[in-house]
Amino acid sequence: MQVAADLALLRAHEPVIRYTHGELFLPTAVGPYVQRCSLWIHEPGTPPDSAELLVPPGELSLDALAALGRDRRDRSLELRFVEQRLRGAAMRAWRRADRPRLRGAARLASVGVLARTVDSFLRLSLLLRGRTPGGTAAAAEVAAREHLDLQRCAYYGRVVRDGDYVVLQYWLFHVFNDWRSTFAGVNDHEADWELVAVYLTDQGEGLQPRWVAASCHDHAGDELRRRWDDPRLLREGDHPVIFAGAGSHAGGFEAGDVVVSVALPVLRRVVEGAARAWRRLAPWSSWSPPAGAFGLPFVDYLRGDGTVVGPGQAQAWEACVVSDATPWVRDYRGLWGLDTHDVFGGERAPAGPRYERGGAVRASWADPLGWAGLQKEPPSESAAAEDLRERVRALDARVEQLDQVIDVERTALRGTAAELRALEEHAGLQPHASVLRAEVRRAERDLAARYVERARLADAAAVNREHLDRPPRPLAPDAHLRPSPAAADHRKRPRMLRVWGALSTPLLVGTIVVLLLGPPLAFLSSLVLFVVLFLGIEAAARARLLSFLVGVALTALTLALAVVLVTGLLQNWRVVLAALLGLVALVLLVVNVRELRR
Repeated sequence: MQVAADLALLRAHEPVIRYTHGELFLPTAVGPYVQRCSLWIHEPGTPPDSAELLVPPGELSLDALAALGRDRRDRSLELRFVEQRLRGAAMRAWRRADRPRLRGAARLASVGVLARTVDSFLRLSLLLRGRTPGGTAAAAEVAAREHLDLQRCAYYGRVVRDGDYVVLQYWLFHVFNDWRSTFAGVNDHEADWELVAVYLTDQGEGLQPRWVAASCHDHAGDELRRRWDDPRLLREGDHPVIFAGAGSHAGGFEAGDVVVSVALPVLRRVVEGAARAWRRLAPWSSWSPPAGAFGLPFVDYLRGDGTVVGPGQAQAWEACVVSDATPWVRDYRGLWGLDTHDVFGGERAPAGPRYERGGAVRASWADPLGWAGLQKEPPSESAAAEDLRERVRALDARVEQLDQVIDVERTALRGTAAELRALEEHAGLQPHASVLRAEVRRAERDLAARYVERARLADAAAVNREHLDRPPRPLAPDAHLRPSPAAADHRKRPRMLRVWGALSTPLLVGTIVVLLLGPPLAFLSSLVLFVVLFLGIEAAARARLLSFLVGVALTALTLALAVVLVTGLLQNWRVVLAALLGLVALVLLVVNVRELRR
């Protein structure tokens, strides 16, 4: 009965997922995927490449996977869908095959020089850390087309009742994340789990949708969700529309090419530490590192111009209800694809919907309200008013408690002060009087703090009562979101900027190599000349050449004035020092004469 009721709720609010033209992998059923996979086991303390085959392809099922997960919970397990990646002629033939292809934006033209340099070194780091081998995405696409029913677009629905909310979770499984290899994104990995969640509340007319959330790369908490009545949230009846990123499958609420600069954790800590040190050394300065300057730029294509999956579409959903009692969800904690042992984690396959890679339960599974920043959000306006009334009652109780504490502490203070006055008349008791004197000062400070706290709480309670007496002012649907600039159409970047974005970083690094190998005396002057020329081309590509030239001229003028002043100071330091001392003497004379006139 409960499963049927949950399925009806899930069906009533199924999302409509709009994919981008050129997407190779749609949500699929996990049963056929697992049956096609092999299962590998990794013993603790052994090298990353020492995984051993446990079950060959074709011999697994979801029940068998759950049983093996229970029996070998002390081992690391991983599924592998691709047994042999495409190479050579097979890879060339796959590339030439007729399929929808995305015309990408100029990713590197959308960010600055520092971000492009960081991006280049991160990509070079793939040679030294775990990565999904080239040709794996192509092999996964071929295997999925040959062995899986691509018309079966499935979601795994879960219903959670928590904190006056009913949460509908739609877990989507994709065979492969080909964001890096197909769409110039950050990473590739076998298997990809994404989540869309609809939050229902009882508004007095039965359960109604109030919020929608979707998993995304660089967002968390409040930024993951949109209110149901937000005009920017597209809906088809009772079904929210989600735009899936090309290759990454991350969810978004608006169509477009989104350029994001994600700071690498190591660089972020270094830059933030340097900024803190600078603020201590120069507290008058408000300098901080520019947002995204030390991050990794990428484009997420959420165009919604490809396949559409959902109710009323040519591609409908196949629904399956899961819960904590579902064996394959509960018992298999291993990875759902190749484990590259990437130290950054981006190229490793994920674990299932319930678990993180390390075996801990996902926050989105264990705490679906907190995952979307909803623990603080009341389910309705009437609930918000009742929460505020309860808060006022708590404030009143605290004020009353403080009144009692103040009475007790005031009485004690007066007693201590009376004793101190008596002791101060006896010379032999001065040591004890000193102790009491310190006690009086401490008690006075504590009592003053009680009064400050009481006044603050009483004022807050009064303001909250006034708020309850007025008609509630509705919050804007996007009040929980931080303002962010709208994403530009990066397909309209000038051709020069697109070409320069691709060539500039290799040119920068190559020129530095040439300068390092040149004559030592010419290094500094050549480096300065190259930097000016490099930044000039960057400014011209971004149609900012005039402002760049003005900046160079002002910089040159400032340096010339500084040189003149420093040179004059070094040659005539006695005159400069005498002038400064004479000015100080004149100021002192004026101040002192004014004092005499008062």
